[in-house]
Amino acid sequence: MKVLHVTTGMRKASGVTTFVDNVTAELKERGVEVSVVMKEADLASCDVVHIHGLWSPLLHKVSNWAKANKIPVVWSPHGMLTPWALKNKWWKKLLGLALYQYWSLRKADLIHATAQSEVDDVRRLGLKNEVVIAPLGVRIKEDKHHRTPTSSTYTSEQKHTLLFVSRVQRKKGLPNLLDAWARLPCELKSGWTVRIVGPDQDGHTAELVAQANKLGILDEVVFVGPRYDADLDAEYDAADMFVLPTHSENFGSVVIEALAHRVPVICTKEAPWKELETHNCGWWIDIGVEPLVEALKEAMSLSDEDRAAMGARGRKLVEEKYTWKAVVNVMVKGYEEILNDRT
Repeated sequence: MKVLHVTTGMRKASGVTTFVDNVTAELKERGVEVSVVMKEADLASCDVVHIHGLWSPLLHKVSNWAKANKIPVVWSPHGMLTPWALKNKWWKKLLGLALYQYWSLRKADLIHATAQSEVDDVRRLGLKNEVVIAPLGVRIKEDKHHRTPTSSTYTSEQKHTLLFVSRVQRKKGLPNLLDAWARLPCELKSGWTVRIVGPDQDGHTAELVAQANKLGILDEVVFVGPRYDADLDAEYDAADMFVLPTHSENFGSVVIEALAHRVPVICTKEAPWKELETHNCGWWIDIGVEPLVEALKEAMSLSDEDRAAMGARGRKLVEEKYTWKAVVNVMVKGYEEILNDRT
């Protein structure tokens, strides 16, 4: 089998990049011939074309090329059909849907969704394509350096850390997090710090710094900037809690990264993470300041041992369900089924 993955770029701190990098690596390990292209000139013969993302004329051209050459197409929207995403620059996207994007998606042999919520987004547009659900995964690493509390708690010099990792952009809900943090009792926050890790988008970091300063919590919040690879692992390893107060998320790969590092998670219901509740490894909350305040109070009031136990349950969930091997098993089955349909 030859699979051609097509994307408009491989930007760091991107769910698209994470998916393409890891799926192609796993496919190669299985002996599947894989290519990744980011421009039309690099198109080559293949059995399946897998397109990632939306809105680019390049992706539309590749879809047409595949159809003209009778090559089946798999399309991954990667969260770009959520109501929040469609409202951003809505007039451009409405025009794009009408002119080409809806019709390209309609012709796809298979649409890949990362969660049931993304299937709902697809159906909301009236698309009736076959859909396969395969989440993002994680490569399990040894976590021997992670702090594991014992019966003795941290010394007074040691800080507890509430960690956020993602692009620093408006849809991630960070203003709600800062407002919630400001409302917490000082005695509860004593010994805690908030670390916001990720690349800035549209100058949002400056807006958050100004908000934190106005709220009087600037010395309690650290704006770290982007971290990658071993540096990012170190951020997770040092964290006691993880928070994703997002307004819109088709999956939220940072959630499984945190869980893989044995860190309990607080996440809004705008991401498909009910398993945080069902596996007792975090909090799945309504969007807004008050739900964040209540979740933070509960999480930060727990003992270090109780948070460590929650983290262990999260790690077990990831090991059982969210490895890249499991993800690729689903994708390969999808590829094989659409190829069989052509014979």
